[in-house]
Amino acid sequence: MKWSDQAWEQVNAVYAQIIAMPFNEELSKGTLHPDKFVFYLAQDAFYLLEFGKALSAISSRLRSADQVLAFANFSSGAILAERALHESYFEELGLPHEVKPSPTTLLYTNYLLNQVAYEQVEVAVAAVLPCFWIYKKVGDHIFSMQAENENPYQRWIDMYAGEAFAKSVKLAIDIADELAEKAGERTQKNMLAAFEQATKLEWMFWDSAYRIEKWKI
Repeated sequence: MKWSDQAWEQVNAVYAQIIAMPFNEELSKGTLHPDKFVFYLAQDAFYLLEFGKALSAISSRLRSADQVLAFANFSSGAILAERALHESYFEELGLPHEVKPSPTTLLYTNYLLNQVAYEQVEVAVAAVLPCFWIYKKVGDHIFSMQAENENPYQRWIDMYAGEAFAKSVKLAIDIADELAEKAGERTQKNMLAAFEQATKLEWMFWDSAYRIEKWKI
């Protein structure tokens, strides 16, 4: 069994909870309240920039030229996606360009940057993988569940259910498997733990958007 098969088996129950979340169910039906989507977009823009930094740092730590190039491209893609949000949704919806992170967004981004800075590069790769893999699975699920009526969130759905994103996800999974295959048993277990933790943080991110999470003080 490949490492990625073990990883998905470990988080399958969490994924089942993610697709059943009110945010994703309502998004697929087009009934999600606009305020919740706007909050999500703003937090996602902050997240993507920090995610891009994490991917860039991972690229600098990898040894294989192909892997270095792949993560450099992932990083630029994340930052370009953040800019695309500003140039489309942000302008369209009148969102502020300075986004203050919610407690969950800050927790998630700091977790990823911490893994990149202090853990083995294999573990760091495993920690960023859910943002690829979970989003692709959720995007595909929502795409398959859509009704025939027009969905106001179609652009978001199409982005994560598209072929270009699918290729990036497959490449990220393949790299994680390559690294795990050459790693020791302890490193593989640490990779699984990081993958599971980040998957749970994905759940928290959507949950915080649905609640429009605020700082209490």
